[in-house]
Amino acid sequence: MLRRSWTVCAMTALLLGGSAAAQSPGTLLVGGFVSWTKFDSKWGLNTDFGNSIGYGGRVGAFIAPNWNLEMDGQYIPAQAATGADYNGIGIPGGDVKGSNLSARIVYSFPLGNLPSIHIGAGGVLQNFRGDENQGGAIYQFGGNGLVGFNLGFSGVSLRVDGLLNYFPSNDGRFDFGAQAGLQISPDLRNLLGGGATSNPVMWAPYKWWDELDAPLPGTVEIGGFGQWTFFDDHAGIDGVAVAEDGFGYGGRVGVFLSDPRWELEGDGYYSPQSNEFAANGITDVNAHAFAARLNYNFPLFRFMNRQSQFIIGAGATRTSYKFQNAAGNDVGYNYNYGGSALAGIRLGVANRTALRFDGVLDYMPNHENNANMNIHLRGGLSFLLGGARPEVMCTYAGLESIPASSPNCVAPPLPPPPPPPPAMCQYNPNITAADPACLAPVVALVDTAAITGPIYFDFDKSTIRPDAAATLDRKIPWLQANPGMRIRIEGNADERGSDEYNLALGQRRAASAKRYLVDHGIAADRFDLVSYGEERPVCTEHNEACWQQNRRDDFRIVTIGSDRIVVPPQE
Repeated sequence: MLRRSWTVCAMTALLLGGSAAAQSPGTLLVGGFVSWTKFDSKWGLNTDFGNSIGYGGRVGAFIAPNWNLEMDGQYIPAQAATGADYNGIGIPGGDVKGSNLSARIVYSFPLGNLPSIHIGAGGVLQNFRGDENQGGAIYQFGGNGLVGFNLGFSGVSLRVDGLLNYFPSNDGRFDFGAQAGLQISPDLRNLLGGGATSNPVMWAPYKWWDELDAPLPGTVEIGGFGQWTFFDDHAGIDGVAVAEDGFGYGGRVGVFLSDPRWELEGDGYYSPQSNEFAANGITDVNAHAFAARLNYNFPLFRFMNRQSQFIIGAGATRTSYKFQNAAGNDVGYNYNYGGSALAGIRLGVANRTALRFDGVLDYMPNHENNANMNIHLRGGLSFLLGGARPEVMCTYAGLESIPASSPNCVAPPLPPPPPPPPAMCQYNPNITAADPACLAPVVALVDTAAITGPIYFDFDKSTIRPDAAATLDRKIPWLQANPGMRIRIEGNADERGSDEYNLALGQRRAASAKRYLVDHGIAADRFDLVSYGEERPVCTEHNEACWQQNRRDDFRIVTIGSDRIVVPPQE
């Protein structure tokens, strides 16, 4: 299991987050730049001033504190050139414009609070296109490498990069150049109502393949799909080479942002089809496209005990058409840009694994041909990797800003406990047990059976029976004649029932006796209650006659409150 552990404190959530090297997972980055490119001489693009100035933009998101995925697009306006060729497909002389799309993974090295350097690698699609009069277009895939630095200030950073593109076809071609521009990291939780926090956030150790129900900030979605495409009647070269409807395949990668309802996603597909018109010797029209979208995920029902989401998204797409003849030779190329919209559903089927079904609409307002709209129906499998969980924080006073997993999260030493209070005299609660006056009272030879006589209860009952009421009535004059006397009422039960139940039953029986005496005028503070449950039987045989003797309240004189017991007059 691949894992990378870290703990990071995210920056204060402002409208525009800082651009430090280490960002919280799911942080969005958006930037624009101007570019300078030196093309390999093998392209045959000898411009008037020997190199090309262009401009572009990038979008990406952090998947871990120092790692981000990003895509950028560059456009080079038309410039005078002698021409270009690729596999025998040429662009005649005249003004030539170029563009490229790049996708890469980038690692940032912090140098301090603000600056950082970074390196990245990925892939690039580069193309050249002649003007409307000259015509012609070529494209090529290759690898892309990058090194640069960020200098952040006030939520915005200056970013400067050096780039190298390598295209392996036709003995290999190297282009190099530079980009410089501004980059920001907007906090979607604040901008889109996700509930930003003004306090630093600590993240739990990062794991790529632990148990996951729903996406977390920084979760990466990687997947593949098959699709059926309904090509527009103008998809290709209008009236000459249009792709027939048919099957294709592709892949996607996305990053869930700081508010994981939002996902930045890029995808690409390839759809090799026949030429619908079979004109001008063109037999095949192979279509491919790359798109970048911002998706919104609505949590839905649980599928196979996993969270599922309904997805809507919108963004931009670049669609390309390559034309071949019956011999399999490339005879032309066309591309255009447009908008892309998506609606779909993600069904969780296993840990970090989901089925994905999408409908995609690509609209290209091509300026050379009629506008065209392609519709794709997709189905495939996605894997959800990584994602950051909030750290459980330390709860001890003064340590709330560090994670609970930190070795510094320890309980502060407790103050020494206060000395126990002195034991009080059991015969006189107003003096201590060590007082010489704490002596047992001299009890006169008085028959106290009327005071201490037990009462009995029915099975599993705590109500006072008539015979028990008579016994309690006999105690009342004794208690009235001795107002300082304290009595302990001890509730008991027979052996049937659990220990816990019998303790509670004994307590209810003692309380019933006290309540009866209080209702007949005896002060409540003269009684102590205790339950022994089944612990003190007076009979140990296992029959009803014996159990009846154990279902009782005993009465103990704790203190008489005077030097002698007074016998009531009626006795």
